[in-house]
Amino acid sequence: MSKEFVKERVLKYLMEDLLVPQDMIDTNVPLSEFEEGAEGVLDIIVNVVVKEHGEDYYVPVLIVTCVDEDFVMEGEALQKEIDFLEDVDNITTAGRMILTNGNEMMYADWTGEEYDTEASLPTYEQMQKEFFEMEEKLRQEEMGHGHECGCGCGHDHDHAHEHNHDHSCGCGHDHH
Repeated sequence: MSKEFVKERVLKYLMEDLLVPQDMIDTNVPLSEFEEGAEGVLDIIVNVVVKEHGEDYYVPVLIVTCVDEDFVMEGEALQKEIDFLEDVDNITTAGRMILTNGNEMMYADWTGEEYDTEASLPTYEQMQKEFFEMEEKLRQEEMGHGHECGCGCGHDHDHAHEHNHDHSCGCGHDHH
């Protein structure tokens, strides 16, 4: 099974089983869309919409890397993929990562937990709920420290993406 076929299966799974709206999924996104000079392509991104200053911005909440079916999920090749996903997470602040060859899956989320079963994957509704709960918690923490950014989105504002979410509030803080 080729990487493209694995990707098609994952897209179908995201929409049918996790109930991700098709318009909240991006494919084949250059990592440089998030950080200038970053190399690599993100196979699948699941986004949520954040309203800020009267505009809608797409923010990634799940990133999936697909590999060929015959990719062995162990050893040095696996570690290279994991290292790439860790870099991707640091750049995008997505918080959830999946690596799959179509038969096996590795999944980790922002809590630091790693899972290996599909039952562990949250639905799109759950991903949205957790994202906005975390946003609110960050906003409350900022207010508690006597500093409010003003933009209120609670994110690292250093990335731009094809959906035009160039978040620049100018406060100089990393809101991740």
